[in-house]
Order: sequence, then structure tokens, then C-alpha cells
Amino acid sequence: MMQFGPSTIVPNNSGDGFPRMTPAIIPTVVPTTIVREVLTESNYKNWSTCVKWYLVGQDLWEVCRTKDNIPDEARDPEAFSVWEKKNAMALHAIQISCSGEMLSQIRRETCASYVWDFLQKRAKPTFCFDPRVSGIVEGSPAASASTGNVDFSQYQGLIKALNRGRWNDIESFFNKNPGTVSAKISPKGETALHIAVRAGHVKVVEELVKKLSPKDLKQENNEGRTPLALAALNGFKEIAQCMIKKNTELTSILDKEGILPVVRACNRGKKEVTRLLYNYTPPKEQGPKKGEGKNGATLLVYCIATKFLDIALHILEKHPSLAVTFNKDGVSPLYVLGQKPSLFKSGSQLWFWQRWIYSCISVNVDCASDWIQINVVDDIAQGRDDRNNTKKGLGQLMHGLVSYPQKLPGIKNIHDQKLRHAQAIKILGSICIELQNMKVDVLGFQVHQAVFQAVKRGNVEFVTEMIKSIPELAWSHDINGRNIFFIAILNRQEKIFNLLHGLTHAQKMKVISPLDRFRNNMLHLVAMLAPSEQLDGISGAALQMQRELQWFKEVESIVPPLFKDLTNSDGKKASEVFSQQHADLVKEGEKWMKEIATSSTFVAALIVTIMFAAAFTIPAGNNDKGAPIFLDDTFFIVFIISDSISLFSATTSVLMFLGILTSVYAENKFLTRLPTKLIIGLSALFISIAAMMIAFCAALAVLLKESSTKVVMIPIILLACVPVTLFALLQFPLLVNIFISTYGPGIFDRNIQRWY
Repeated sequence: MMQFGPSTIVPNNSGDGFPRMTPAIIPTVVPTTIVREVLTESNYKNWSTCVKWYLVGQDLWEVCRTKDNIPDEARDPEAFSVWEKKNAMALHAIQISCSGEMLSQIRRETCASYVWDFLQKRAKPTFCFDPRVSGIVEGSPAASASTGNVDFSQYQGLIKALNRGRWNDIESFFNKNPGTVSAKISPKGETALHIAVRAGHVKVVEELVKKLSPKDLKQENNEGRTPLALAALNGFKEIAQCMIKKNTELTSILDKEGILPVVRACNRGKKEVTRLLYNYTPPKEQGPKKGEGKNGATLLVYCIATKFLDIALHILEKHPSLAVTFNKDGVSPLYVLGQKPSLFKSGSQLWFWQRWIYSCISVNVDCASDWIQINVVDDIAQGRDDRNNTKKGLGQLMHGLVSYPQKLPGIKNIHDQKLRHAQAIKILGSICIELQNMKVDVLGFQVHQAVFQAVKRGNVEFVTEMIKSIPELAWSHDINGRNIFFIAILNRQEKIFNLLHGLTHAQKMKVISPLDRFRNNMLHLVAMLAPSEQLDGISGAALQMQRELQWFKEVESIVPPLFKDLTNSDGKKASEVFSQQHADLVKEGEKWMKEIATSSTFVAALIVTIMFAAAFTIPAGNNDKGAPIFLDDTFFIVFIISDSISLFSATTSVLMFLGILTSVYAENKFLTRLPTKLIIGLSALFISIAAMMIAFCAALAVLLKESSTKVVMIPIILLACVPVTLFALLQFPLLVNIFISTYGPGIFDRNIQRWY
């Protein structure tokens, strides 16, 4: 329920019926955890009492009582500003202590008093702030949090020194009070070691550990967490290692929720601490027989989610059955792996040169988790030294020559990525082996959901391996009667859809023919608008519309012709669904293309005007016969040619953009016709800008060739490259995308080998 900060609540009789807190404690009483239950009369009393005590102590309660007396901003802006700040703080304190369900109902409210009244009416409580009535009685968690009548004010100086890492002050206090080294000195039931660990002061922790016995290190705070658990949560490796050397049993102590420190560290993504704790945590604490494998399965799930795949592989090697065990949240490792396409090659975006390096790098998955041994760190270090001593002479030299390039920053990232992909494939293979050795019904719904989620995210390796292990998954349907290819089409996952071409003709017809529960066939589904996350990856509404048309044409080419005229439960054909769903996208595409054409037309028309005038403004003038003086000069010839190219290109660009502005924006025009006009217009504009800069530099060269100031030509020419470069950087990628999308190989591949 509610938890409080490092101070305690001390009720005082102030005569107004509300509990008060001592001034020294007020600033640190904070509601920190979310109430997971829906507020009812029975638990609202505890909740409202705790939150109200906090609001009273922070001088925020008055805004919860203020309804009709809110200061007028125009008349008294200063008072209104004070009220507004307090209202925001009170509202935030109430919101962070509510459950998700209750938070959704009060999220839009901006006044703390209205929120408080709403929650009061929602639970219909009997307001009573007597601790005996409100449920905060002796022996309850809240009462234990205050630890009875113990006066912790005497430890304020020690706590401050621990938080600031002042060991001299800490040692001086212990010399005067020897019994406080292992005593609980805060309302949260924390010892000096707890506070020092939370503050992250390594030297202070080391000195405290020297003064404490191994048994003292096991002391827990009110949350049931040892100092090691706090170090695991915060990722303090040196602190954790210091305590483990004193008492290795600390790694096996569960908190009140039954969670091991190594699981907490992994959940927080603390890689080094996770590996350290994993080395010391006994295998029996993670095995399937210990607590039904909840800690082991949870650690495995977290390792996959945080990409600590070497640890995940080692866990599966020791406890294969954890591959099909639910964790504490009811989630299986299979489900998490299916939602992580980035762990596989298909989910990684690599440039062509990165793909080449990727193919040349070799990784050894079998050795990826060799160093993870459940032994003390010294033994591991000794083992490494022994192995290093065996690699001498020429063998060690060759190993260094081969491995050194893989340590370069760019190559190392690609190597780690390939290693991670190989590890993920091996983990998936281990899970599939366990699934084959048992009935699928044991995991039941989650196996199918894992595959469906993998399809939605385009995790092609996961889908293929799962179907190879459990063939019936290829024909399974979700709650709407849609198979994996239907879901791939609906979510625009072309890599999954391309697998359709790797099936036999009979298998292909088996997945194409069904209708979902709304009587939609495959063509109806592709006619629906793609998810926003898929469209957002394509620049420009026109190109988004083009991609939607490409999908529709591709599916239309593989379904039987009869499907084009079939109607769904709404009585609509696929073409009608497409027009209805994409009406807004057509308008956005039209607007996008016209905006580009309008701005580009202005630039192109300006270039036409300039270059036409420049053609008759001859550098250095003409001779007596009317011929250009520098007619035989090479730079003058370059000027004439580049000026002409710029003029003709700009004119072509203007005409193409005018064609775009006057085009008919029908759906099918977005497939090739409109993109082609845009390609020609942008290409001509780019050529005209480049030729204009060349003409300018050539004219300047003609004028300054015989001058003593010709040295300025080089920097001027370099500056002339700036606009061309800017255009290339800003517009050329768009031009390339349009060209590839229109005339490139496309996203669909029909040359898929038989995979199933």
C-alpha cells in the first residue's frame, strides 16, 4: 500500500482533529508506491490517512479544502501563484499514490480539491483520522514503519554524515555510541550500512563491513531488503562485492516479495552487478524446484529483456526446464523473446558495408558464457590466469592478430550484434527443444500469443523456428480467426508475408482461403489502413500512399480473382474498404506533393530568370564586332554550357512541378505517375542548381584569370559548393527514397526457398 521516506510520522494533538508531524520530519515524508487495488471503503481509510498526513506535513492540505475560495488571478496574482504551485504539488502527490484504474479517472482534473472529493465519493468512506479506526494500529505495516516510540532524532547527525560520506564523523559517532553500528537508526528499519549503501559511498561501506559480523550484514529493513539488495537495485558493483566477500549467503536472501538480489539487479538493467551476483547465487536458488522456479524463470525473462543473453544461455544450460516456466508475473521466456526482433538479424538495420563486415565476422556461441561460473570471483580470476598462461608464443600472437580488428569501435559493435543474434537463436532453439518434449497445452495460450506478437513485430526468425518445431502453429488463428499471414498483412510485416512464397501451392491456398470472423478475406485486410508506427517510418504522405497501393497490388496478385468481388460482414468489397480507409491519406498526399511542388517551382523559376539574363550578360563584354572578348577562353565555354544546362534544367523542373500542381490526385496515380513527376522535377532542380554554381565559378575565373587577385578564386569556388551540398543533404535523400520506392526492387521477395 503506502510507503514513506526516510522519516516517520509522529501524530500530535493540535486541537483541529488532524494528526500533525514534527517539523524536523515533515520534508521527507513522501508517498512512493502506487496503490494497486481499486479504492474501496475498506482500504480508502488507510490510503486517505497516509496521503492526508503527507499533505498536512507539506503544508498542502489547504488546497484540498479550497473549493470556492481560490484566489483571483487578476486581483491577487501573487496569492494565485502560491495557490497554483501548492495545487500542482498536492495533485501530483495524490496521483502518484493512486492505482492505474483510479489514475485514469482523475488524470484530466487540474484541481486537487475536486480530485480529493471525487475519490471520497468513489469510496464512500467514513472519515476518521484516529489511527485505531483508520486501520493504522499497533502491529500493522504502517505502525511498524514508525517503529513504536523510538526517538530517531538522536541519529540525524549520523544519517547526515552517512549520506555525505564523512567517515571521520561516522567513526566519531560510533566511538561514542558503540552499540549503534548494527542498530536500526531510521523509521524505515535501516541500519547505518543500509543508508551508506543507498548513498553509494564505497569507502564508508568498506569500513562499516569491517566493523560488522557476517550475521549483521543479513539485517533487513522494513521492505525486507538487505544492504546487498539495495546495492543490487542501484548497480553498485564494488559495494556488492565488498559485502559478498564477508558473507556469501547474502545472495540467497529473499526480500518480502520473494525475489533474489540478482533478479532485482537484472530488472534494473545493471549488467555488471547482475553478473557478479549470478556468480555467487547458488544454482538451487534458481532451479525449478526452488519456489517452483519463479526466481529462475524471472531472471531468465529479465536477462532476455535486458539483452544479457550470455547469462540467459547459462541458465538454460543448467536448468533447461525454465525455458517453459512462467515467471512471477505469469510471463514465459518464449513470450518475451518473441517481442524482441532486435535480438535477431531481421530486426537489425545495417548499411551495405556493415552487412559485409557482419558476414566476415565469426562468433563462437558455445564460448559466449564460458566465463560465467558459479564460483567465487577469485577462483574465476585464477581460472582466467591459468588459461591465459597456456596461450604463449606464436599461438598467442596469432590470436591477438585475429581478434584485434574486432576490438575496433565500429567493428566491435557489429561483432557484439552478431554474437547477440547467434545467442538469441540458440536460446530460441533451447526453448523449442523443451516445447517438443512436452505438450504445447502446458503453455497453451502464451505459445500462440508469442507467435502472433512476433508476427506483429516482424520477428521472422522467431516465427520460422517456432513453426518448424510446432507445425500446427502455421494454421493457428487468433481470437478474430486470422492466421499469421493475415496478421502480417494487417501489420504490414513484409518479411513475414514473404514466407508465404516458401510454401507449397496447397499450403499457400490453405492460408489464403479462410475468412476471419468479420468475413474479411486477405484482400480486405490489406485494404485497411496500416498501423501508424509502420506509416511513420515512411517520409511523406504520398510515399505512404504509394506503399499502401504496393501492398494492395501484391496481395491482389496472389489471391483468387473471385476475392475481389467478395463482400465482408459490412457488405463492402475490398476496393471499397481501401477507398474508405485511405481517403484521408490521399488528401494528405495531395497536400504534401503540392507543398513541395509550390516551393520548388518558386526556386526553379528564380533560377530560370537569373540564368536567362546571365546568358546575355557576357563576362568582360563584347569586342567591336559584337563577339564576346573571351570567346576562345576555355572557362568562357564552360560558362556558356553550364548556363544553358542550368536554364534548361530549371525550365524542365518548373514544367514538371506545374504538372504536379494540376494533376488529378486519384488513388492509383500515387503508384507511379505522381512519384515519377516528382523524381523528374527534383532531379532537374538539383542539376540546375549545380550547373548554376559552375557557371558562376567559370564567369569569375574568366574575369580574374589575369588579375593579381585570382588567389581568391579557390575559397569562392569552395563556398559555391555549399548550396549544392546543402541541397544534396536536405533533398537528395528524399529523391533517392522516391526513386527506390518507385523503381527499386521493392519490399516483396517471391524467390523464397522452401523453409517449412
